[in-house]
Amino acid sequence: MSIDKEKPFFELSKIKDIASEILDVVFVKNYGIKREYKVETDVFYVKQKDKEYYILILSLPGLDKNSVEISVNGDTVIVSGKKELFFPANMLDIQDNMLNFIMENSIYIENYYGNIYRKIKLPRNVKPKEEQAIYLKGLLYIKLECE
Repeated sequence: MSIDKEKPFFELSKIKDIASEILDVVFVKNYGIKREYKVETDVFYVKQKDKEYYILILSLPGLDKNSVEISVNGDTVIVSGKKELFFPANMLDIQDNMLNFIMENSIYIENYYGNIYRKIKLPRNVKPKEEQAIYLKGLLYIKLECE
């Protein structure tokens, strides 16, 4: 594999994907150990009307927006929450314990359920308590104004 010098981060992401596949084969398939969920994140720098912002986009499919917590401290943003297994009531009404249902009825589970945590270090400090957040189509958008 040769690395394209014009797109080093793209090439590194391909290497990361290959390494993830290898880890999945070794740990998940052989030992039943599931790795932690990696929240995919994009960070953009935007300048508008003499103000500077960071726009963060986090991929959080299946998450209840009310379970998401955002913490901002200086140049660090922490996003946490919990992704729980959910069935629409008109599809399946589970009266019993969800864990018992999973243990007795699952054939295989590829989705991640559990705690989600992502710590993002930004190049500069941002103003605390002024973040704007929108959760739309499985993506969490966060707008942070730079100090």
